Amino acid sequence: MSTPPRNPQYYADLQKEIDKADRRRIDQWHAAMRREGRVVLRTNLFKTFAMALICWLFVGAIILTFTVTPTSTWNPMSPGFGGWPVFFFLVVFAIGLVLFGIGALLWTFVFPFVRPQFVVSRWGVESSWWKPGRRGRQFATPWSGVVDIGGEFQWRKYPFPDALVVTITARGATAHQNALIGTVRRPEMVTYRVLRELKAKPRDVLVFLREVHGAQAAHY
Repeated sequence: MSTPPRNPQYYADLQKEIDKADRRRIDQWHAAMRREGRVVLRTNLFKTFAMALICWLFVGAIILTFTVTPTSTWNPMSPGFGGWPVFFFLVVFAIGLVLFGIGALLWTFVFPFVRPQFVVSRWGVESSWWKPGRRGRQFATPWSGVVDIGGEFQWRKYPFPDALVVTITARGATAHQNALIGTVRRPEMVTYRVLRELKAKPRDVLVFLREVHGAQAAHY
């Protein structure tokens, strides 16, 4: 569940995350920015394979459920039919098998090879992935087009920790977005969610982006 921007708890949680940011790492990024003009934040392979493992575990659990459940239990035409609640439950499991199966394949065979990365430069920000012979841009916008840098909280139940997703809101006229099918529409505002699979922690990325944006905005 994402925290609504007007929820007072949102500001309290966001400030807690900012207070826990790694100042040393952020200063290292600023030094790299002054030295090279850009900072490249790459994805964490451990997080990638962890997500793949979770998906495969769900796939295995669902397959095992179907294996140990007699066919007659979910067959409405069978005398041993377990009832419509059981049938509906198994249909949900079937849908979950498809979704987690696709996720497992993507996290295992696609994500590690396209190697998404997030680049912060004096020009602006850019998210891209590898394509044969070049890198393809998923999202890019100059600092002059950035309207806000914030975060969305996803409150989760135990044992899963709460998650912070860094967001970049930019003017649609200045932002580049990749379209898998068709042509990208250019709305008035565009909100991009920075990958959580980066090696860097979201709170560090959030603080760094805000500071760079503030410094660049002073030049406009």
